[in-house]
Amino acid sequence: MIIKSFLNWVQYAPSGSRAQAAGALVRAFLYSELESSEYSEAEAALTFLLDDRDVAVRTALAEAFGAAMIVPSHIISALLVDEDEVALPLLSGATTIPEGELVDLVATGSTQRCVAVASRPEITVGLSAAVCEVACEEACVALLANEKAEITPNSMERVVARFGESRDVKDALMSRDDVPLQIRHMMLRRYTEGLGDHPQVLGARNMRAPEQLVADAQDRSTISLAWSASDKELHGLVEHLVVSAQMTSVLLLRSAVTGCFNLLTSSLARLSDYDEDQVFDALATPFGASLRRVLSDAGLPDRTHALFQECIASWQRVENMQIDHWSKSRIVAGDLIALEDELGIEDLGDLQDLLHRLSNEAARESARTRVAEMLSDVA
Repeated sequence: MIIKSFLNWVQYAPSGSRAQAAGALVRAFLYSELESSEYSEAEAALTFLLDDRDVAVRTALAEAFGAAMIVPSHIISALLVDEDEVALPLLSGATTIPEGELVDLVATGSTQRCVAVASRPEITVGLSAAVCEVACEEACVALLANEKAEITPNSMERVVARFGESRDVKDALMSRDDVPLQIRHMMLRRYTEGLGDHPQVLGARNMRAPEQLVADAQDRSTISLAWSASDKELHGLVEHLVVSAQMTSVLLLRSAVTGCFNLLTSSLARLSDYDEDQVFDALATPFGASLRRVLSDAGLPDRTHALFQECIASWQRVENMQIDHWSKSRIVAGDLIALEDELGIEDLGDLQDLLHRLSNEAARESARTRVAEMLSDVA
């Protein structure tokens, strides 16, 4: 009788009163101990309110139902296809929503709805894959920022392919703890590709082509990732570099001059028929025949072998010096530049230019290290 009286009243009541009453009826339906007939009547009344002409009433329903885990499926479906103002409280709440409904919303919903879906506390692998495949950039950023979302490397790779030039996507992806190193590398590479149009890159003060500056930035990011990589992560990164044709002699020389020997060792082992222990032993005796065999087997041209040998030997000479790492790298680059004529570096094209750039980069990194130490002493 109460429900019948409510239905009679609600047809003529003002909007604000109807919205308040709708919320109260939802709470009674969810939390009161109703008889079977009362429950059925309440459900029918709530279903009737789904067609209320006033969005405030339907929003009140969504807000009240959003606090409940279990909601009748037909009510969920109706609220989800309503206006954003109605659907968002339900999507942002605790209600269990069938994955199929959420996938449909990702494919057809507004930006706000997609972001709300991607921000939900429980995101399965299937739902995250749908977001990464078809959702807007904002939703993908929200998904990556959602620490509870289950995202596979393949889905992450899809986001990089679609929005890799986005700073927001890069920041969200790089802040996650479960991103494989090769995906991080893909993200940094895609992001740096967009730097070619940056005013500072295009500016007249740069004497080198934008694509060369971008390539340098990409190789620096590769070295940066390799420094702290575990053995498993490093192998994955090296495999990615080889398969994607990004493993170049320029990158290998950069890793040698900067002292990134974990990357150099793993790369030479992957490119040759030697295992990492054999490569390590060959690097320990740079002027021995074994290192030349490794370099040759790895596909490096004969004319570059002497350069790599002198580089490794120079590192052996500076390794125990009581100076910072980048000062050592600067000395190594300087040693190689001093041997330009003897090593025939002028005939090596990009590798000659690289040595001078690496010397300058090492000088700047060393200066940063020293300033940081001085500031630390003052503090």
